[in-house]
Amino acid sequence: MSILTQTQTKTYKSRYADDKQKELYTKFPSTSFLGNERNVDHVLRWNTFFRRNLHRLAIDYLGINLHPYQALTLYLMGICQFVVIIACRAAAKSFLIALYACCRCIIYPHSKIVLSSATKGQSKLIISEKIRNELMNMSPVLQKEILKIKDNQNEVIVYFRSGSTIVVVPASENGRGHRSNVVVREEFRQIDKNVDDSILSPFQTIRQPPYMIDPYYAKIKELQEEPIDIYISSSWLDPHWMWDIVDSAYDSMLKGQGGCLLAFDESITLKHNIRTQRQMQKEKRKQDPITWQLEFLNTRLKENQSAFFTYLMLQQNQTIKRPFYPRTMIDVRLNKKNPYDIPKQNNEVRIVSCDMAFVENKKNDNSIFTCMRLLPDFMTYTRDSDNEVKMSNGYRRLVPYIESIQGGDTVRQALRIRQLFDDFNADYIVLDMRNAGVSIYDMLAREIYDDERNIYYSPLCCMNDDAVANRIKIDGANPCIFVINASQKLNSDIAMEFRRTLTEKRIEFLVNYETAKEETLPKIKEYVSTPNADEQAFYEAPFFETQALISESTSLVYEKKPDTGVIIIHEQGNNRKDRYTSCSYGNYFASLIERENIAPGEDYEYGTFIN
Repeated sequence: MSILTQTQTKTYKSRYADDKQKELYTKFPSTSFLGNERNVDHVLRWNTFFRRNLHRLAIDYLGINLHPYQALTLYLMGICQFVVIIACRAAAKSFLIALYACCRCIIYPHSKIVLSSATKGQSKLIISEKIRNELMNMSPVLQKEILKIKDNQNEVIVYFRSGSTIVVVPASENGRGHRSNVVVREEFRQIDKNVDDSILSPFQTIRQPPYMIDPYYAKIKELQEEPIDIYISSSWLDPHWMWDIVDSAYDSMLKGQGGCLLAFDESITLKHNIRTQRQMQKEKRKQDPITWQLEFLNTRLKENQSAFFTYLMLQQNQTIKRPFYPRTMIDVRLNKKNPYDIPKQNNEVRIVSCDMAFVENKKNDNSIFTCMRLLPDFMTYTRDSDNEVKMSNGYRRLVPYIESIQGGDTVRQALRIRQLFDDFNADYIVLDMRNAGVSIYDMLAREIYDDERNIYYSPLCCMNDDAVANRIKIDGANPCIFVINASQKLNSDIAMEFRRTLTEKRIEFLVNYETAKEETLPKIKEYVSTPNADEQAFYEAPFFETQALISESTSLVYEKKPDTGVIIIHEQGNNRKDRYTSCSYGNYFASLIERENIAPGEDYEYGTFIN
């Protein structure tokens, strides 16, 4: 038997091997597995098969079960050099990124893979949650392939026994200096295009396996591997630079130039039981219509050409991660200091801006309270070599909290305004006097007893309208209520002022809910520890209210009166504009304070315009 085996081994010749590969078995001891010519040939052929079918490596070698769409995606990622995937939430994007990176590191030794996203923590989760906690638990074989994982504040790297690495690099100026054969840009719509062009793309180099140093292979161009560029994201509004990447991948795919474009909507998550229909319905109730279409329906939405405020105009200002929360009833009863209070800065001004509703139980008819911080903004320039001038740049607006309550009960609404005024440590109240707004004012102008908090609130009075101020005159009343009696011209000025503030990026809103769910809410111990859905909703509410504000504002259309130049803003269909009204009124009042507080002669000029 042994003589026959030796004879077969000696006569075995692979029809696929080149001259060097045919002699490769002679480089190993005869007792080694690779000392057998047939075994060497099988290793080379299986390696080729797995490189061309990356999904089979995951299924057959790593033992990881895949849904059909995941297998197809992994296969295409393995054979294309330019891959773009636009997928809805919960479509297992991070899982696929992690699995692809591991498979490539195994089958292509000495690979350098870079994972990058707008925040380092976002990419870090792919390694900590997906590779270490999920994939390695699913596959003992993968555990053996990975040498070690370094995961600290400065470095996050996966080291493979093949000599390959997966490195997390932030998509920022701090990411310079790395080299890669594959760059995976996660949620690339959040990455600045200049960063992608000037920092991430220059990482790319050709993988140099040791055999390519051999003169026998060095001149064979077909063996040179193109660097791999992978872009993965949820959808976003068009125009945005991400759509240039999408269109480029689509053209490359149609022309057979190594490109690939894949897109998945929420039906993928339902089909494969990643999420249930009830879960999706619950998510839909939480989201505003635009966010729902982008994040779950995976729609390529274009900006409404008739919109006065564009989505990008508002979204670019979503930068606040820390919300303000008013005192809860438990804190009040225990006489406990508000753990979510935001200390006031020097010369900071705070506003509670209100849009009131008075029809109880009417669908979507809510009173809206916007808490706005005005932070003095200064710029310093040098007039000459020895003289620095500090010039006022007005106020930077921050909106850390928006609240909606059902309209109707004027007493309840007046009490809520006073509660927020105290909790937020506000200086002014901006009050819409339309409809029954005057009733709210009359209550605020008198002493009010708060039964819930067992406290008397002192009287307030109007600061800008003598007729309103004279309705109720009480000595010592705080003149802090700015009333707005809206006219067509005033509403036009308010809208144009809000647009100017948005375009100049001088107002900041809370980040979107998905970002909050990853970066903010997990840091709130009460949110994480409570099993009560209502308590969780309390902490989530400001983020949803912010999204609703953005959705309302971008749904508004306008017309310009040719004779007066006045801008008329109005809703479409059953849409509301309560949140827009509340926030824009507060912003308008902030602009008036700016004009009043900036000393005459300073180089500060206001101007409103519309394209």
